[in-house]
Amino acid sequence: MLMLATLALLAGCKPSNADRVAAIAASEKSLAMSPTLFATRFNRSVREVLDDRHDDEAARMAPLFVMDVTSLTSDDQRYVLKTAVGPARTPILGALARDGDLRSVGALLTQRSEGAREEFYLCAEIISRVFTEGANDKLLDIIKRLTTNALNNPGQKMSQNIGDKVLSVDIVQSGLLFQIEHQQ
Repeated sequence: MLMLATLALLAGCKPSNADRVAAIAASEKSLAMSPTLFATRFNRSVREVLDDRHDDEAARMAPLFVMDVTSLTSDDQRYVLKTAVGPARTPILGALARDGDLRSVGALLTQRSEGAREEFYLCAEIISRVFTEGANDKLLDIIKRLTTNALNNPGQKMSQNIGDKVLSVDIVQSGLLFQIEHQQ
């Protein structure tokens, strides 16, 4: 008798499809920033990062990494953002949440040259500065450590929390992916 009552109670508690969709959307934490706002903040941070690195060629290099806000593309079917910056055309990729804000954003290293690697680190540091606070002097070291660990441990995603954000590096089919997202 008790078992029948429990089954009847459980059957009455089955959530509807609308409730499930609402729960998935609620659990999908975005970075609370639109792609356009991200591009604007990325562009502002380029010069700051180069200046902090004491790069003598910062004035010459900064314009090469400016993201053209009008060239941002998104694929409404897959909820992604794609663009490229720098001389090596480092891909900047983002996943969009259902509300259109970025859910995650990152840089992809696709070439094996030293220049492409330095450009990847620069882009990863700029992206990190846009979304984190207070750890600017440690970001590059964290990114390099995560990258080294990912390269030494293929198949494993290396990550570190900074505040309420997660920085991660992973080897993917097309290269080495740095990514930042909100802690879930």
